[in-house]
Amino acid sequence: MTAQATTGRRGLCSWCGRFATGIELIQAEDAGSGPAMRGLYACGPCREVHRLVPLADQP
Repeated sequence: MTAQATTGRRGLCSWCGRFATGIELIQAEDAGSGPAMRGLYACGPCREVHRLVPLADQP
């Protein structure tokens, strides 16, 4: 496991529905009004199982 997977943002994984540390943004969704940006986040195990690429690592 990398340091990034064990530390970082804590929140709800959109795939498994569990709270986890080290979730990463996979897909951003614009709320349409206001500055808030919502999105889909994935924990480390879900990123591996579903082969999800974090938004920051996408070309």
